[in-house]
Formats: sequence, structure tokens, C-alpha cells
Amino acid sequence: VNKGSSGNISYETSFNIQGGKILSSTSTSYKPDGSVESKLLRSFSYEGDYPKEVTYTKSRSNGEKENFTETHSFVDGKLKTTTRKYGTAHRATTTTYSYHSDGKLAKVLVESPGYAGQNGQTEEITFVRETDYTHTGNVISVAEKRYTKDAQGNKRDGNTSLTTYTYTFENENLIKVTESTTDHESTTEYTYDGKNNPNLQNFIKLVKPDYFISTSGSKNNILTQKTTYKGDHNNANPYVSEYVHEYTYADNNYPLTQKIFYKKTENGVEKKDLLQIFEYTY
Repeated sequence: VNKGSSGNISYETSFNIQGGKILSSTSTSYKPDGSVESKLLRSFSYEGDYPKEVTYTKSRSNGEKENFTETHSFVDGKLKTTTRKYGTAHRATTTTYSYHSDGKLAKVLVESPGYAGQNGQTEEITFVRETDYTHTGNVISVAEKRYTKDAQGNKRDGNTSLTTYTYTFENENLIKVTESTTDHESTTEYTYDGKNNPNLQNFIKLVKPDYFISTSGSKNNILTQKTTYKGDHNNANPYVSEYVHEYTYADNNYPLTQKIFYKKTENGVEKKDLLQIFEYTY
């Protein structure tokens, strides 16, 4: 359950789990007045121990509906491709994963359908994101390229954007992320408790081989987050944001509640503004 600073429920998700497998889930979003804004139903099928297909059905309070399906293909116990197709669309988004000889993630290639207009004409294009991973001890270096291809599969004219990331780990937790582009750089540092992270589930590891690039993929629960941002306009005075997470715990060392605060200083006095509240039921 996700609550805003007012204490009203804004979002909640429940899971039907049997034999260690997620069979279905329901996510509900609420309007500020407490009425339902939308519902997302997910249904999971498996091939042996591996997820094969996930069907999503989203309905809104205004009567709109949206359907899409994700299909997963595994080779030797590792995810090879994920295909996402919306409704009756004739093109799908395809994500392809490749691995180093030691089994660690080497590359993620995402190809998504789109359209581009020029001189009154519309053509089908493909948005491409290539992400390469290099593993060195407790550090993972990542290079991400983005570009587009035309209907014939040729790279279109235009700049290719490049973003580099460095992820540093300690005790199976992501403790530092640096991000760099041609016009900005940011560094985020995290600290953790010693308790169990309820978001780190085997299903996530199977269908998201890059789960480790987020704190939700860490072994423990985040306590603090501090980001320093430098851009062309603020190199001399970088922008800093800080967040604090506070928990209560169950006897099994999993969180029962999580509060997220924005940390700030006003007139030399440190203050915390409550942003969100999460509640967990097991």
C-alpha cells in the first residue's frame, strides 16, 4: 500500500502466490477523493520454473481499457528475449539480453516501435537503446546508446545520445551510482539497514536480469539517499537532494511500514518533509 503525505491511499498492489510462483496480481490507483482511478490486472503463466507469459489488462474509471502481453524466452536458465505487444498492434517492443562467458549480464538491446513525421509524411521507425555492461570486482560500468532506425532497419540521421553509468556494490547492496552525459553529471549514494528487502524476489531476478541497477534489487532496505547534480549551469554550486527512509519491522525482519522523507535545511535548522508511506502485509 502506497500512501501520500496526507495518509490517503494512492496505490496498492496484491499478489496471488502459490508454490513460490506469482500467479496473478491486482494494482489499484486511487484519486485524491478515494475513488478508484484505474486497475491493472496481471495474469502469469509458466513453463516449468520460468515465467512464459504475462497478460496485462488495465481499466480506467472513464471506461478506457488497455491490454498488452509480455512473452519471455529463456535459454539455459537465463532470459534471452522479452516481447511486449499492445492489443492489436502489428509491431512489438523486443528486449534481447546477452551474457558474458561467466554468466553475468553483458548487453541489453531494446527495440521499440514508433513513428516520425517529415514533410507531411509519416513513417514507421524503431527506437533503439543499447546498454553494455562491464563487470570489475564490485563495480559495474555501463554505456547506454540511444538512436533510431528507419523502416528498412538503417540507422537514421541524427545524434546518438550516450550516457555512462558506474554502479558500486557492497554486501549485495547498491551503494553508489554515477551518471554522466555531455551536459551533466550526478552522483547518488545510498545507505541500508540490515533487514530483508521485500522487493527482491526471485521472479524479478528472472525477468529483469538488470535488477541490480536499482535499490529495489538490493539485499537490504535503503535508509538514506543523497544525490549531487552538476550541469553546465551549476558546476560551481551543484544541486544536492537528500531523502531519508524510516521503517517498522515484523518479527521475520521484513518491513511493515516505510516512510520516505525529503531532508532539507531552513535557516540552519534541519527538517524532514514526509512524502510517502508504504505498508506491507505478508
